[in-house]
Amino acid sequence: MRRVLQSAAVALALALAGAADARPDQDYMLYCMGCHGSEARGVPGKIPPLAGSLARFMRTSDGRDYVLRVPGAANSVLSDAQLAAVLNWLAMRYPAAEERPPAPFTAEEVARVRRTPLANVKERRREVIRGLAASGVAPPADY
Repeated sequence: MRRVLQSAAVALALALAGAADARPDQDYMLYCMGCHGSEARGVPGKIPPLAGSLARFMRTSDGRDYVLRVPGAANSVLSDAQLAAVLNWLAMRYPAAEERPPAPFTAEEVARVRRTPLANVKERRREVIRGLAASGVAPPADY
C-alpha cells in the first residue's frame, strides 16, 4: 500500500510540474496551429486568421465574447487559464499593426463566457465586425 501511495505522489508531482511548465506558445502549437497555421494566418475562405485580427476583436465586449465562444475556444481541451494565456500570447505576438495592446483575457472571463458556444459563427462575426467599425476600431479582415 505504501508503494502505491508513493507512486501516486510521484505521478501527481510530475503532472503538476508539467502543468506549471506549460507555455502558451506550446499550447498554440499543440491545439491551435493545425487549423490556424504556424503564423496564425488561417486558411482563406475556411479558417479565420488570428494574426492582426485577434487583438482587434479583444477591444470590445462583443468582440471578446465572440472570440471566447467560437467552437475552437468554447470546445477546447485547454483550461480556462491556458486558453486565456494562449489568446493573450497571440494578441501580443501578432498585434493589430498600429494599436496599443488590448486588455488581456483572464481565466475568470474565459470561464464565464466560453460555456455558451455560438450557433452561427459567420453571422455573429459579421455583426461584431460591423460593431467594431462603428466604434472606430479598424475591423479585422474577413476570411
